Formats: sequence, structure tokens, C-alpha cells
Amino acid sequence: MSKYSKDNFLAFEKIGVFLSIVCAVHCLALPIFLFFAPYLASSFAFSSHVEWILVIVSFVFAALILLFDFRKHRQPLPLYFLGLGILIKLVDMSLANQSYAWLFGISLGVVISLAYWVNYQHKKTCSCKIGR
Repeated sequence: MSKYSKDNFLAFEKIGVFLSIVCAVHCLALPIFLFFAPYLASSFAFSSHVEWILVIVSFVFAALILLFDFRKHRQPLPLYFLGLGILIKLVDMSLANQSYAWLFGISLGVVISLAYWVNYQHKKTCSCKIGR
């Protein structure tokens, strides 16, 4: 892998972390803005489509980045956090209780961000060659 590709890949990691944080903030802000629900009911920002777009894109970015790094570093902990995030989303979907949805959303964003952070710590301390 060339240095140019490594720099681009780090940009993808930053986008992935950003999406995870946006997802957590979106879920945290939702209960606050429910007070204004009659005025924001037609708002695109609080539709289920936006939630699913954020979740799917966040999972895809995380899976690609973490699987790529796992193949290189053989450190499974970030993948465990990704699996925990997927489990949190599955439990959220199975309960379908809107009063607890914000809690699952925040947990999901935090767990995926934690997976990125642990992965970053592995990459920082790794002594392997980039072009493996």
C-alpha cells in the first residue's frame, strides 16, 4: 500500500468516526426535540430514513475499516466492539420501544466510536510494515 493510499484510508476512518458521533448526537437530540414534535413532525432530520442511512453507512464504514486492519494486525477487540454494536441495534429493533430508542442510539454510537479508538490504538503501537 502506498503512502497516498494510507492517507486516503485515514480520511475514511475520520469519516467513519464522524458518522458514529453524528449518529449518537442525533439519537441524543431526538428526545430533546420531541417537545417540538408538532413543529418538526415533517422534518427530514428526524425521519426513520435518516436513522437507517446513518446506521447502515456507519456499519459499512466500520466493517470495512476494522476488517481491513484486522487482516493486517490480527487484533480482534475492535471487531468485538463492532459485533456488540450490531447486537445493540438488533435488540433495539426487536424491542421496537420508542421510549428507549435514544438509549440504544447513544450506546450504538459510543460502542462504534470505541471500536475505532481501540483500532487506532492498535495501529499506533503496531510495528508491522504498511505494505503487508
